[in-house]
Amino acid sequence: MGPQHLRPVQLLCLLGAISILPRVETLLCYEATASAFRAVSFHNWKWLLMRSMVCKLREGCEETLVLIETGARRGVVGFKGCSSALSYPPQISYLVAPPGVSIASYSRICRTYLCNNLTSLEPFLTLKAKAPKFTASSSHNCPTCVGEHTKSCLPNFVTTDACPYAAPMCYSSTLKFQAGFLNTTFLLMGCAREHHQLLEDFQRIGSIRVSEVLNVLEKSQIAGAGTSRQHPAWGILLGLLLAFGD
Repeated sequence: MGPQHLRPVQLLCLLGAISILPRVETLLCYEATASAFRAVSFHNWKWLLMRSMVCKLREGCEETLVLIETGARRGVVGFKGCSSALSYPPQISYLVAPPGVSIASYSRICRTYLCNNLTSLEPFLTLKAKAPKFTASSSHNCPTCVGEHTKSCLPNFVTTDACPYAAPMCYSSTLKFQAGFLNTTFLLMGCAREHHQLLEDFQRIGSIRVSEVLNVLEKSQIAGAGTSRQHPAWGILLGLLLAFGD
């Protein structure tokens, strides 16, 4: 038998069926990490977007940013890349609310070309504006720092701050955040309501895997440090008790 040709009506039906088939395409997403613990400013901090990556079929673009604040210190850890999770709109909230040490996160997954394009800390300004203001201070003081124990939390950079009345206890932990090329371990010290794992209910923040180990404190430190501001270096020694290694 010779080749059979489609009739015009059959050809139109075939073209119509092809046109309504779902198109499966790969996305191009920004690829970036953030890990900053010095001079982090809400108005000056920029997330540089210099690289992109091609995702696998059905993957979307993720951006997750974590803001850590303790006293006047501030740190930022973030991840951008591909994700197989379902899309969700921007989600911003406190994982650990103030007063004292606070941890906030911003995260979303989208599915359009280079849509994970956040470059600033702007979402956190709105969150902080809605948070209650705490002004009353307790009689306790605690060493305060956030950052790598060999850099931002060297003895010269550790301060001792008065604790808010609602968060009078000293807290110290070693945190490790991992996702893609992100692999950062840092020390977090400050005032808290209790000396326990602040992120025990958050093993993941977006695609960021979270590990937290409490540093051992003396009983006097758990109850709140004294008024002396002369010897903050003890917190650095605690930072050397890293359970993860660098």
